[in-house]
Amino acid sequence: MMTHFVHVYVLLLGYFLLNDASKPDDPLQGTNPVCADICASSEAHVELDLSEPRIQRENERAQVTLHPTGSGRCREPALLEIPLSKLGPHGIVKFDLSFGPVLHNYSIDIGFTYEENTTVHSVNIFNQQVSIEYRLNNEQHIDISEQSVTLLEPGEDLTIYISNEWIQIENKLRQHPKLTVQFNRTDALFFNPNASHLSVGLNRNINGKQTGIGLCFANLTFIECFADKESALDIDVNNKTYVQRDLENINWISHLTYLDPNADVRECTAQGVVRLTFDPFGSRRIARFDLSMGSQIHGFTFNIGDSATNNGYGGDGGTTSNSAEIHSNDNRFYIWANTKICGDTLLLKIDYNVIEPFDNITILVSNERVELTNHRSYHQILSNPYLYALARQNVTCNCFDSLCYPGVQPDNDIYFGINRVIGGTYRPGTGVCDANVNWIQCKKIDVSPRNKYEPVTTPELTTTTTTTTTIISSTIPIDITMKLPEHSTEVINHMEISLLTMTTEGNNQNDTLASIGSTMIYSDETTTEQHIITSTENQVDYMTTTDIDTRQPIELTSQLSSVYEATSSTPRLIHLLTNSSQFLTTEEITQRTTATTITTTEIATHLTTSFNPCTLENLRANFVYHEYPLDKHKFVFCDSEGKMNIIACSPNYVWSQSEQSCVLPG
Repeated sequence: MMTHFVHVYVLLLGYFLLNDASKPDDPLQGTNPVCADICASSEAHVELDLSEPRIQRENERAQVTLHPTGSGRCREPALLEIPLSKLGPHGIVKFDLSFGPVLHNYSIDIGFTYEENTTVHSVNIFNQQVSIEYRLNNEQHIDISEQSVTLLEPGEDLTIYISNEWIQIENKLRQHPKLTVQFNRTDALFFNPNASHLSVGLNRNINGKQTGIGLCFANLTFIECFADKESALDIDVNNKTYVQRDLENINWISHLTYLDPNADVRECTAQGVVRLTFDPFGSRRIARFDLSMGSQIHGFTFNIGDSATNNGYGGDGGTTSNSAEIHSNDNRFYIWANTKICGDTLLLKIDYNVIEPFDNITILVSNERVELTNHRSYHQILSNPYLYALARQNVTCNCFDSLCYPGVQPDNDIYFGINRVIGGTYRPGTGVCDANVNWIQCKKIDVSPRNKYEPVTTPELTTTTTTTTTIISSTIPIDITMKLPEHSTEVINHMEISLLTMTTEGNNQNDTLASIGSTMIYSDETTTEQHIITSTENQVDYMTTTDIDTRQPIELTSQLSSVYEATSSTPRLIHLLTNSSQFLTTEEITQRTTATTITTTEIATHLTTSFNPCTLENLRANFVYHEYPLDKHKFVFCDSEGKMNIIACSPNYVWSQSEQSCVLPG
């Protein structure tokens, strides 16, 4: 008698534990990836341009502080503060980031800074290294660390998802493994006693001690899912009972029944079919299925399909082209595409040993996406345009078998077969003992209109310009330094050309031909003219760096044209012929100086030796940052192609070779 009592107690304890395991305490647990994929708004809530800098779009969930420095494109720093109370325990922040041609120091730093100025949890990009660091108790010991130096290249885009229990970083343009970290409830990322805000440093670290270069645009999207605590449908398969709370969007197609009412084995064998109706443009876009498996697993224990006649192995009897389905068969798990796909097979995925006795299976179904985990070692996420058509995709002629479906209208329904296929009882199964169905719903977060900025205008000017050109010929090695537009860097080019000095004065002169070595300059007649410059709208394009390829010869034409254009406000025609075999006789240069006011501009070149640290040896050693010998406020960056880029530090900063960073003096 005592033995029998113990046996019954163990069975009951096992039954209740099984039920507890199948129905999660929090229906949103583990749903961050599907919420991020399905519930993200098509427009960002916060949009930042870090070249102007400008806040293009704002949202109450993020406080943005810009720190304009005039440093140029992809270099302006900013700080974001996001109150955790605005996010909620299941809120997700999505960062869409666009980077420029140079990545240096912190281009983004995400984490929490406490009173002692220590960052405990951090996601950052330092140079090209993408890192996730999690310190549970103190700054010295890192409990979780994930890094990648191949996930991001200059000029690419990156997407970062951050929530209380999940971080994912991906480069969607390249087939590269995602950087993913999962947190449990006790080691949650956001909500701990010390933090109230999520801090985000853009082109700087959080505490502002270091600046960075590279982030051009940053868009933030806030994502939030919600679900009812009680399931929409609880099914006790063993007892053929259920509790249904959503009577509008869930309907029984075939109520629970036994395939053979006289069979001896009744454990987890009852069968049924349920239909769920999605709302693709509302909140009801994700369905969650939690299944508890029994001691025996056999046949088709579950079948979730897009068609009312799905019957396993990708078939539906020719009912519709929207016929994607998933199902089990013994311990195997299958994913089948709909018949719109063109190819030799509809099978997208098959995995073995996925369904085992006493497993707890969670399945998340949404538009063109399916996710399944057995909470042991298997977790599969598959997004494919030929999966579930739950956004009113049209019913079309099949590409797979050329069938057409005249008059068949699209719907937003899926069907759930319990211990059988959807289309009939002829493919039965044994194994599902309990099933809980619930909706994971998307919360709508309003997007504000973009801010409007007035374009930059140039005031009306009246100028009088007359010029005289004097040319002196000499051939020596020189280094040309050109001043680029405001907020840009200097460009240093190295070559051997004729030393050229041009002096511009008020004058009237005849056409002149002058020979400079192998160079001919044609200068047309210039007279005193009055020009009216009307107001125009200009959009300033700040330059960050200019590539210098010292391996290629520099065209004399472009250099002299740049020099000439910088000294004259009237149009000129200059032809530069660099043919060393051609010499022209210098004609007499006549010059008549007028009594008008004389304006003089001199462009002089500076002699220097050739300087290029971007050698193959340095590149192989990853030695890509160097001092710039002519200006301590600048440094040299060697890109992956061996080109030398001269970059200016932020105002008041100087380059430190030992720190490999721009720092404040002293």
